[in-house]
Parts: sequence; structure tokens; C-alpha cells
Amino acid sequence: MANFRPAGLSDEDSDSDDYGFSDKQDRYKFSKPLEDTRPKSETKLQDAIINGDLEGTAKVISEDLRDNVNTKLESGWTPLSHACFHAQENIVQFLLDKGADPNIHADSATPLMLACSNSSADEIVTYNIVSNLIKKGSLLNIGDKYGVTPLMRAAISGRVSVVELILEKDINIEMRDRQGWTAVFWTIYHNQPQCLEILLKKGARWNIVDKSQRSPIQIAMSHDYEEINYILKEYAKTSYEVEELKEKEVFDKINYSLSNLELWQDYYPGLRDESKPKYAKEIPHLLYGMNCDRLTNIFKHNPIDLRTFLLLENEDMVKLGIEMPYERQRLRCGLRNFHNRGWKVDAVAGLQTRKNKPYSTVECLNILGNHLQQLYILETTLIYILRDFSRIQNKIKYEPPDSPTINKLLGSAKKMIENINNLRTEINTMKKIHIKMSRESFRPADLITEKSKKDIALELCTQLVVFGALSYFAYRTINKMLIK
Repeated sequence: MANFRPAGLSDEDSDSDDYGFSDKQDRYKFSKPLEDTRPKSETKLQDAIINGDLEGTAKVISEDLRDNVNTKLESGWTPLSHACFHAQENIVQFLLDKGADPNIHADSATPLMLACSNSSADEIVTYNIVSNLIKKGSLLNIGDKYGVTPLMRAAISGRVSVVELILEKDINIEMRDRQGWTAVFWTIYHNQPQCLEILLKKGARWNIVDKSQRSPIQIAMSHDYEEINYILKEYAKTSYEVEELKEKEVFDKINYSLSNLELWQDYYPGLRDESKPKYAKEIPHLLYGMNCDRLTNIFKHNPIDLRTFLLLENEDMVKLGIEMPYERQRLRCGLRNFHNRGWKVDAVAGLQTRKNKPYSTVECLNILGNHLQQLYILETTLIYILRDFSRIQNKIKYEPPDSPTINKLLGSAKKMIENINNLRTEINTMKKIHIKMSRESFRPADLITEKSKKDIALELCTQLVVFGALSYFAYRTINKMLIK
């Protein structure tokens, strides 16, 4: 059988069966893929940072990363992330000076979060790193993919000075993670009593629950942390006393303690220039009582009257600039509690409670001003109730007549009617007193009033009689003198 060769091969070619593939392999060799230098760069950078080698770090940044200080390495971390995680203060400062962005995150963790998570580094070093990051604009009100914030991480690590530093800024102390925990929950869970005391003194709430309806006190008791339990117990006792004082202070202001006012018009704010009073000065007191005094500046720059404030809804709060959902929720709860609060007897019964006691005109003005404000608030509460009632009409349409919901609504309506009747009684009492005062009181000697037509006519007649009498006496005297 003939020995055939592939086309293009001469007889001088070898009888090898490789058909020249060995030669072609060298001729058409595939080029090697470009080697990724990032892992090597990250390893060198990590070694330099761990050893605190500022020169070595600068060299890797310059040569391997071409001075791009915000490059994300193989792990997704930036050089600043590594420096913060390993608490190298000098390197952090160097990177920030070169323009490192403190808000570039790796797996949702920012450099600030990594710095706050380091529990083994020196406290002063960590404090300085966090302080420098904040100065460069690092975000504080931000959570990782689990919702854990820098404040929570610092509390978990027991960084007392860092917790105090963060709380000095414009921080949302009530931010929650995905399970509904605030920084208070985390300090209790990780047994950090000092951080817990700092948070509580700054106004962090302890009487709250997470998504599983667990309270901070329950979590503390389940772990049998004696110091934590003691702090919560003592603070709860103190908080109840403070809340009582705060409530009393708010009610004192709401019920118009007007004894220091100078002009009678001040008892009725807004009546001088407007058809209805505004009572806008009461809003800061209410915010204080609702633990929302942080919002005072917002209402200062967006002035509204008390009625508008008491009828605020979520959309209105957003328009005013209350961006944080938890702040809106707290304000909504505060407004609801205000409208649901019980009225004290002396809030609507000024003269009835002091029938046998003397009272002055100023005190009467005070009580009338108080009544005017109570009517104003009652009207607002009625609008609030009717607005909510219209929303739940479909829900209660099919309620039986003896259902708890219907009974509760009827009870609330009954209480409001009682308050209105109390005010009516007070108004009638005040009318009787005014009539009695006008009949029995002596006319003040220094009272100056506008002259009536009768007074003017009487005065003119008196002047004419006096003038005529004087003229007559003058005439008689002159006649006698002439006769002599």
C-alpha cells in the first residue's frame, strides 16, 4: 500500500506520525495570561502595616498601586481598611493625608467600623484613629449589612472614650440593627457596664424591645450580669422619678403658669394681631416632654402653630426635615400619648376648686387664659380623634355593639364630654363673678375712661352755670361800686 503524505509535505520530510504538530506548537504558542499582582501587593502591604512600617507602606502605595490610595485590593479592602483594622495610627494619618476616602467600605464595613471593632489595640491609639476619621468626614449614622453601627461596635469592644467621642457628634443613638437592637442591647449582651452608663446618661432608651419582644432588662437577666442588672435597676428607679418631674414640668407649662406676665394681652397670645392664638411657644416644652428635644432647632427654623404641631403626620414631618424614621416614630408616639393623656381636675376647674378663697383680677385672667388654651387643645384633640376614626371606620363597621373597641371609643367620648361640661361650668361661674364685681365694686379713683355724651353735656351745663353765676356776681359788684 502506498505511503501517502499530507499535502504540502515533501518526500524528504520525516516519516514521523506527528505531522509536524510538535513544530507548530512552538510556532503558535499561546501567550501566558497577565499575572494579577494584587494578591502580592496586598500581602506586602499587610506585612508593612502590621509591622508599623510607614516607609514600606508608602513604597507599596507608590510602586504597586501607583499612588492610588483608594484601590480595592484582592480582599476588597483598601489600604486604609487594613491600617484601621490593625490600629496603626501613623499609617492611618499618612493615608488620610494622601486623600484616602474614609467611607469606602469592604463587605459593608467602613474603616471607622474596623477601627471600633479592634478590642486589643491601645485605647488612646484607637481614640486618635477614630477622631481623625471623623474629622475627615467618616459617616457615623450608618450600619453594616447586619445594621451594626460604629457606636455599637465601639460599645461591644468596650471602648469607653470612643463611645463618648461618637456621642459628642450628631449621632442617632437609637439606630437599630436587623434584629432590632440598639447600642444599649449590645453593651448589655457583651457585658460593658461603663459603656451602658454612658449611653443611659446620654438619654438612650432602656425600656424598649427588639423584634423578638425582648427587652434589655430581660437580656441582662438571662446572662446574670450583676453589674449590668444593678445599673438598669437603679437607672429605672431614677428614670421614673425624672419622668414624673418632667411630666409635671410639662403640664405646668401647658396649663399656663402666667403669673410672671406683665400685660393682660400676654395671657392670650396671638389675639392682638390674629383671629386665633398660636401657642407656638409651647412646642419646645412638648418636645422636651416627648424626649424629642433634639428636634427643637427644626421647628425653630420652620415655625408652626400648636394646632399644626399636634396634628402632624409622617408626610408633614418629612417635609419639615425630620429625616430619621425613628425620630418620626418617637414624635408620632409622643403626639398620640399627648392626645390620650388624662386631664387633671385643676386643668379645667380653676375657680371651682377655690370657691371659698380670695382671688384677684390677675388670677381671673390667668384662669381664663388657661381655659382658652384648654379649649384650643380639646378642639385639636377632637380633630385628631375624628381623623383617626375616619381611617378605622371600615375596621369597626362590623364590630359587635359590646366589643372592647366600641366600648373604648364610647369611654373616650364620655371623658371628652365631661371635660367640655367642666369648661362650661367654669365659664358660667366666671360670668357670675364678673357681674357681681361690676355691681359691687367701687369705681377706682384714678380710673380714666373716655367721656360719654351724657358726661360731656353735663360738663358743658356745669361750665355754663358757673360762668353765668360768676358773671352775675361780677355785675352786682360793679353796680354797687358805681352807686357809691
